[in-house]
Amino acid sequence: MAQRILALELGADRVRAAVAERAWNSFTLAGVYDKVRADDEADLSGALSRLVVEAGQPDIVISALPANLAVKRLLELPFKDARRLHQVVPFALEEHLPFPVDNGAVAFTRVGSEGDHTLVMAAMVRKTDLQSHLGLLQKAGLDPKTVTLAPLALAAMFTRAKNGNGAKPMAHLVVDGDESSTSVVLVDLGGTPRALRSMPGGLMLSDGSAVSADAAAPILNSVRQTLLANGEETDQTEVIVAGAAAAYPKVRGMLSESLAMSVRDGGAFDYTGIFEGTVPNNGKFSACIAMLLGELPTKPIDLINFRQGEFMFRGRVRGDLTPFYTSGILAAALLAVLIFHFALGVSANLHRLNRLNAEIAAVAGPALGETDPANAKEQLQKGIAQMNKRLNLIGGNLTHSPLDTLVAVSRALPPRFPVQMADVQIDSQGLRVTGQADSFSTVDQAKRALDKSGYFGSIEVAHAKAGSDPSKVDFRMDANFKDAVPSFERDIEE
Repeated sequence: MAQRILALELGADRVRAAVAERAWNSFTLAGVYDKVRADDEADLSGALSRLVVEAGQPDIVISALPANLAVKRLLELPFKDARRLHQVVPFALEEHLPFPVDNGAVAFTRVGSEGDHTLVMAAMVRKTDLQSHLGLLQKAGLDPKTVTLAPLALAAMFTRAKNGNGAKPMAHLVVDGDESSTSVVLVDLGGTPRALRSMPGGLMLSDGSAVSADAAAPILNSVRQTLLANGEETDQTEVIVAGAAAAYPKVRGMLSESLAMSVRDGGAFDYTGIFEGTVPNNGKFSACIAMLLGELPTKPIDLINFRQGEFMFRGRVRGDLTPFYTSGILAAALLAVLIFHFALGVSANLHRLNRLNAEIAAVAGPALGETDPANAKEQLQKGIAQMNKRLNLIGGNLTHSPLDTLVAVSRALPPRFPVQMADVQIDSQGLRVTGQADSFSTVDQAKRALDKSGYFGSIEVAHAKAGSDPSKVDFRMDANFKDAVPSFERDIEE
C-alpha cells in the first residue's frame, strides 16, 4: 500500500506543502499546495487544517523550522564512529557559541569526510521554539517524523539533480527566499555545504514586486560575502534561486546584477531521475520537494532532524513494519525450531516403528532380546502405542511448551510496548530474555506485567544498564515457572 508523505514549509502568514506517494518501487509527486492565513486567525493552524483537508491525511509528515531560528556550524571531527559523533557534536558546537546548549535541541548530519575526519553540519534550536513549532502542527493533528532545515535539503537536492544529469561538476550558491526571510547555502565542487546563513527580510514584497535598493542592500551584501569568504571562484559557481523568489524575474535580475553572475531558477531542474513521471516547474515549492527526498525508497537524502532526545518522534507510521521486525524474527526462529524438531521426531519414530513392525512380522526374539515369548506381542503393541504417543507430543519433554510461554509473554506485555527482545531462551526452568528498552522504568514495567500474568513464579532483572545507544537500556530478565527452581539457585547449580 502506497504511503502519502507530506512536506511542510511554514512562512510568516502562509503554508507551502508538497505531497509524494511512495511504494516499494516508485516515488511520485502527487501535488503541491499553498494556503494563506486568514485575517481573523491568530496563527497558521487554520491554514494547516485546510491544507490537510485538501491534500488528504498523510502517513508521514516532514516540516521545516525557519532557518533563522537555528544556529548552524560546519564542524570537522577526527573520527567517523556514529556513537561518538552523537556524544561529541553538542560539546563541539558549544565551543563556537557564546552560550551553553543546555536549553537547545542539537542535531547534525554528515556532509562529507576528509581522510579519517568527518564533516558534519550541526545546528541548534531553542527548545521553546521547537516546542512551539510542534504545538502549532499538533493543532492541525500533525505529528512530524522529521523537523529539519529546508536550505540544507535544497542544497542536497540540487547537488543530486545536477550530478544525475551528467553536468560538469560546479559549486553552487542556493538562495532560498520569500518576503519574510532569505537563506543562503554554499556547496563546494564535491557537494559539501560549506556555509549556511539566514537573514530576516526578503528581496520581494507580498505582492511579488521587488524591494527597494536600500532594503535589498544588506541581503545582497551577505550573499556576496558568503560567496567570497569561502574562496570559491565565481566562474566555477552557479547561483540558484528557490522559494517564492524563484518565480519573479526581477529578483533573479537583482541577484545577477549584484553578483555579476547568471542566476538559475531552481524550479527548472530536471527531476525525472528522482520522481516517477513529470515534475512541473514549481520553484516556490522547491524546499518542500527537497524535503520529500528524505523519504526516497532508495538512497534517501540525509536530512538534519531536530526530533532527538526528549523530542523524539514516538508516533506510528502506516505501512512501517519496523516495530514488528523483532517479533517476526522471533516467530520465524521459533517456527524453524519447531519444524526441525518435528521432522527429527517423525523421522526417528517412523524408523523405530518400521523396525518394530518388521520384527513382529519376522521373529519377536531378536527384536525384543530375552523376553517371554507369550508377552512378545503385547510388548510390541505397547511399544507401538508409545511411539504413536510420542509422535503427537512436540516439545512434550518440557512442562511448559515454548509456544505457550511466548503466548503468555505476548499477552502480558501491552501492544506497542517499547521493548526490543534480542535473545529469548526457554528451558524446563523458565524464560531468559535479553534485549533493549527505552528506559529503566520500562524494564520495571515489563517485570511487573510478567508478574501479573500469573504464568511465572519468581522474576528477576539480572542486569539493566545504559546500552551502546545512549537512548536505550540493555537488560536481562529471568522468569521462572511457578514449579521451577528460582533463577539464582539455577545459576549456582550451573
